[in-house]
Amino acid sequence: MLYDEAIDILFTKLPMFQRSGPAAYKPNLDGTKAVCDLLGNPERRLKFIHIAGTNGKGTVAHMVASVMQTAGYKTGLFTSPHLIDFRERIRLNGEKIPETHVVDFVERFQSKWDTPSFFELTFGMALRYFADEDTEIVILETGMGGRLDSTNIIPTAEVCAVTNIGLDHMQFLGEDIRSIAREKAGIFKNQVPVVLGKMRPEAQSVVLEHALKMSCEMHFGREVPESVSELITSPFASENLATALKIIEVMRLQGWDVTLASEHEGLLEYKSLTHQKGRWQLIPESSDASSVLLDCAHNTDGMNVLVHSLEQEHPNKVLHVVFGTVADKDPSQVLAILPKNSVMYWCAADVPRSMNVVTLHSHGLENGLTGSSYPSVRDAVYAARKFCFSDERSIAIVCGSVYVVGDALHHL
Repeated sequence: MLYDEAIDILFTKLPMFQRSGPAAYKPNLDGTKAVCDLLGNPERRLKFIHIAGTNGKGTVAHMVASVMQTAGYKTGLFTSPHLIDFRERIRLNGEKIPETHVVDFVERFQSKWDTPSFFELTFGMALRYFADEDTEIVILETGMGGRLDSTNIIPTAEVCAVTNIGLDHMQFLGEDIRSIAREKAGIFKNQVPVVLGKMRPEAQSVVLEHALKMSCEMHFGREVPESVSELITSPFASENLATALKIIEVMRLQGWDVTLASEHEGLLEYKSLTHQKGRWQLIPESSDASSVLLDCAHNTDGMNVLVHSLEQEHPNKVLHVVFGTVADKDPSQVLAILPKNSVMYWCAADVPRSMNVVTLHSHGLENGLTGSSYPSVRDAVYAARKFCFSDERSIAIVCGSVYVVGDALHHL
């Protein structure tokens, strides 16, 4: 079996949230437990740092993985979704799982697995790979929510963390902040220390109540020490750094040997060591195209930070926004945050779940936004960069969906 054939089986033969949205969601952990049983329960041979949150959890996971790797530990990292390559989801010391391991996994277990979802099987693949490679610590980013997320089948953890809590995936997690907070806090394990990032008071009260029931010691990642303030290189970095630093501090309290030098180097170089992309990522200008800023902001909290930061850094520039989203979300509240003088480049990522551009354009008009529709993300990015190249009063950005950012990166 070739790698492309193995990927085709994973992508087309299994229910996949990226492709079909709500139809792929399972409101229980039965499928994940069945996969782990099939694989010999590799989760029992590993140690974990478990991270949930509405925004920032992926970046915090990358930061912590980089620090642990720099400290000399064999470090696994499981994140989702991927931007370009499936193997981005599963990394060991920053390197993607080899294609041969993916092929071997599919060949060995395809005839034995029952009806798992894409995410359940992918998570099982990660656990098996990390266990077989004698990984010393695994950093897990939840896929969605926490209580019923596949990653929550792990028996315990070194640390659990919640970065923040906002309104997203409400059809699955609940219609209000308190309900969503309850789902996120579902990753807490009995007597396992918890790190909380900055969050709304109504969310924090729910999280603290759940932590008390689980006898969890609480730690708060709220401030970045002056000694590492130079590491704040993006509008999102301050809160993410504060949470990551507190997680590492708690790991030291747990007996893990992480020096301040390793911490600083790991945080300074985390993007190059763990290869995170698509988060406040600037693609430089070329001979005939402007620079373009890529960011996966797709909910109200993320978009508020993105727009505020752009207005602060580029106060007199017009935003040329390449924007796409998914069909199972109403984008109105997100679109309402964009400045009304923004020029919109409506597009759809190459996944079935994407909202078509006609519907998206209508949502834009309802929110006072004007622009043009494009047949692909590639065409939209090209048009935005071409215009901004000849107009220094404009800046090109790509946002609205992880899948749109992934498509953009694929062609840049």
